[in-house]
Amino acid sequence: MAELKTSHNADCADAEHGRHLCFLVCEGYHLANKGSYRALVKDAAFRCENCGRTAKDSVSLCAPVPL
Repeated sequence: MAELKTSHNADCADAEHGRHLCFLVCEGYHLANKGSYRALVKDAAFRCENCGRTAKDSVSLCAPVPL
């Protein structure tokens, strides 16, 4: 089954947006680097208010809020 390609938050003004999960998933990072991606999301402590993704560290999200 083909995976849906999601869009990233183009309105994110953070200079580090290329490290955010929404951008990484849009680029297929989670498919090519499964172990590294898993480390970013394992034991999640934050959720993005824009896309709903969860991450271990707040720097991996555009609009992080603590879980």
